[in-house]
Formats: sequence, structure tokens, C-alpha cells
Amino acid sequence: MRFFRYIKLIAFLALLLAASSMVQAQNEDLKRAVAAYNSGDYAKAVSLWEPHARQGNREAQYSMGVAFYEGKGASRDLDQAIAWFRKAADSGHPTAMFNLGVAYWEGRGVKQNFSQAVDWWERAAELGDITSQYNLGLAYYLGKGAERDISKARDWLSRSAEQQHADARRVLGIIDKNNPAVKNDQPATPAKPKASVDTRSETAQQESLSPAKTTAPTASNKIVNTNFTAAHVQSSHLTVRAQPNLSAPATRKLRQGSPIKIIQHNGSWARLELPSPTKVWVFGKYVAGQPGGRITANRVRVRTHPTTGADSSVVLHLEKGTTVTVHAQSGDWKQISVGYLLQNWVQQSGLVVQKPVTQDWLDAFDALANPGQTGRSTAVSTPTEVVVAPFKTAWVTTDNAPVVGRPDAGAPIVSLLDKGITVKVIGSKNGWMMIKSPMGLDVWVYGKFVKESGGQAHINDDRVRIRSLPSTGPDSDVLGLLDKGTAVEVISRKGDWSRLRVLNSVAGWIKQDQLTTPGAITPDWQARWDAIRLEATR
Repeated sequence: MRFFRYIKLIAFLALLLAASSMVQAQNEDLKRAVAAYNSGDYAKAVSLWEPHARQGNREAQYSMGVAFYEGKGASRDLDQAIAWFRKAADSGHPTAMFNLGVAYWEGRGVKQNFSQAVDWWERAAELGDITSQYNLGLAYYLGKGAERDISKARDWLSRSAEQQHADARRVLGIIDKNNPAVKNDQPATPAKPKASVDTRSETAQQESLSPAKTTAPTASNKIVNTNFTAAHVQSSHLTVRAQPNLSAPATRKLRQGSPIKIIQHNGSWARLELPSPTKVWVFGKYVAGQPGGRITANRVRVRTHPTTGADSSVVLHLEKGTTVTVHAQSGDWKQISVGYLLQNWVQQSGLVVQKPVTQDWLDAFDALANPGQTGRSTAVSTPTEVVVAPFKTAWVTTDNAPVVGRPDAGAPIVSLLDKGITVKVIGSKNGWMMIKSPMGLDVWVYGKFVKESGGQAHINDDRVRIRSLPSTGPDSDVLGLLDKGTAVEVISRKGDWSRLRVLNSVAGWIKQDQLTTPGAITPDWQARWDAIRLEATR
């Protein structure tokens, strides 16, 4: 599912004037803060909000969270933003609750925890927050953070749809199509969660989970509805810049014919989503960890080349705690990508719009975004390098491929894998493949054997059984054992049982016809496995 351009920054004037119970003097300060913020005097706005925030005013607390998140009037600091959002949420601010839910879902500033995300969205949804109602409904639909429950999903999505949430109406249509009798059969395939902030205006616009197409096309030229403008590059070596003007630093070149997505227009310029990340450079001592890393200082300069010479332009400044992906190293410099923080702008004259958007165009874009997969067949590309390993590799070839605890079509489903996921094949039996998934599998453990503390969880006894269902009945398969101290992630609960995401200790079974033919490790497969595993461990 596509999740996030999400920190929802509501129009400040309407938000702050709603607090009618405040004393007049406080109201005047908040009005002045709004005026200062809207005029670009962010420091003054923060100076007016801060004393009231510290005195417990929830609107001012929320505004402080926005200031730290955006880096306007204060240094960009995700930890401070989360702290202020938490104060506002604890005081009953629904948008702050929504933001905390997003933070937990994406693991931004806190340890990723789907069940806590759902808890915050439920609180906000009860207060009438439209997007929280939508996210909560989709969480129930996907079975992430809560047990999959189509009835609850439909209920929350209906509440959101009644308030004109377009995506909620669209997902309800998907549910009605796939679940006419409100049955817990296989879910549709929404897009994956993705975090970004819309920086097109002073306040980012609220967006939510947007489901992708749910059925495979029946013809190669099938027309697809999208929320972006599809195009391809018509100029040879089209220059991409960090801002929409010719004086902005150039960050890369695009080949003629490359598919791109246009997500914003600004005069004669177009802002793009590209199938591969734009890579830039920072001085290595300011990055801790790799391939998943974090910036260790404030105002760290991001450059186009690994040098401070005249040919290396500064394209961005990163604040302490910002997450990055490290791709390479050159001397004392590290090559990184920073996702949504670095924008990609080109002159529109170098593009040709694709109308209508066809499945073939989407396949071309996805093939570049997911190396090693070739269109709808997702076959592994011809290997250029082979590595000896005690397992074979494969790609999942169908949407929502069920993984079960034993090689039996009647066994309970442990997890569902999306098309294009890489797996390790470690055994086979009667048309089934025993596999390990890069994001682990979802299993059940009796709750008393799980110890949670400070946002982390671990097993508190030796040889604890992990099961496919929250019971000890004959239909609940024992999938393995976990020893004391094993780190786990709690994703939901049911009665006395906890549902865990376990990365390394569990294997499951999948039908052989839902995988490519198992083979040796290739660079494409390894890169895909590493990327998924990195995302799962954040």
C-alpha cells in the first residue's frame, strides 16, 4: 500500500482558531503566530507557540511538532517533532494522533510497530478524523496491526467515504467486488507503504493509503487509471535538477526513452518520480550505518560529487537523525539516496506525455524500479554472476501468494507474499517449496512468553513454540521454536496470544507454481532481497 505523503499539516488558521475555550490573550498569541507563519516569519511563530505548548495547549503543541518536522522556525528534528505530537495526542488532538500512527507504521522516529499505529488511528478515527478512519479500515483489510476483519474494514472505510474520502470509496468498491458475502478470503493488492512529505506549499496536503490495481491485465495494451501523469524522456541525456530553475544544481541525466511519472508542475518545469533513486554524496563521517544509515550531525551538506571542489554543488542540507540509504563509498565520501527529500525537476519540453497510461508503460517503469523482474512474468534476468549458496533463489510470480506452515493446501495461511518478492528456497516436497522470506513470516506465540519494553519485544523463555494459529488445537501447526532473548516484533494480539513478525527463525511452504524456477544467486536477486530486508528491519 502506498502510504505516506502523510504527516498531515492542516491549514493553520482554521486549526488554531478552533480552540474557542482559550483565554483571549492566548487566542491573540495564536492568531499572531498564524500570521507570522503564513508570512514566512517562522521563528516568530515558534516563539509565540512554544510558551503555550509548554503550558499544555494542544494546538500549540501540535504546531510545535509541525515546526520541528518541517524545520521551519526550528532545526528539523524528528525526535522533537514526535515528542510534541505525542503531547498533543495525549491531550486529545486527532491530527497529532494520526501523525503518531504514521510514525509507528513507517518506523520514523520510533521503532516500527503496526499495532501501535492502529491504536493511534483508532483513537483519532473515533474523534472523526477522516484519514485515520481510512487508514484504520485498510489496516483491518490487510490484517496488519490488527486481525484481518472485512466487516470492520468496511465499517471504517464507509465512515471515511461518507465524508467524501475518494480512496475510501475506491477501496470499498474493491472489497465489495472481492468479498460480496463479507468473507475473509484473499485480500486485494494495495500499494506498499511509502513515506514522503509534500513540500509544494507552506503546508503539506493530506494524502493516504492508495490502493493499486487489483487484478492482472488481460491484454498488454490495457488502459490503467493512475494518480500521476505518465511520460517518457524524448531529449537525449535530459538534465535533472534539484529545483525548478536552470541555476539549480544538476543531479543526474536521464536517457532518451526512459519512463517517468510527473507528480507536479511548476511553470515550464515538471517534478518527477523516477524508477531509481537519485544518488548524491555526503562526507562519510556524518553517516552511521549502511546500507541503512542515519545522519549524525545537523545541517550536513549533500553534494553532487564526492568533493568540495568547484564542480561539486550543494543540493540539500540534512538534519541529525535523517535516514538515508548508502550505495557506495569513495575515499572519505559516501554515496547516498534520501528519498523524497531530494526533488527531481526537468524542463517539460524534454518529456512526452503517455496518454492513456497502458499496462505496457507501467511494466517498463516497474522493470526499471525492480531490476531482475521482467514485466508480468517476473522471470529472473539472465545471471551475469553466480554465487555458491546453501539455498536456491526464486521470485514470487503471483499476487497474494499464500505461505502455509506445512505442505498442504488445507493448512492455515501464515503470510501472504506480493508478486516480485524474493525468497530463499531451502527444500521441496510434492509440488511445494519450503522458503524463507526477506520480511520474515507472521506467527503466533502464547502472550506470556513475549516481553515488551520500551517499544521492543523479545522471547522470555527457552524453546517457546511458534504456531500458525492462536491456539494449541490440532489445526494449529507448530512451526518451530524460539529461544530466550530472541528479538521479535508484535504486530497484533488476539486473546492471550501475540502475533509476531519473525525474520530469521521460521520457514514456510508455498506452491511451486507460484515461484520462478529456483536457481543460483544473481546480483539482481541479492539487491532485491537486501532492499526488502532493510525495509523490514527499520
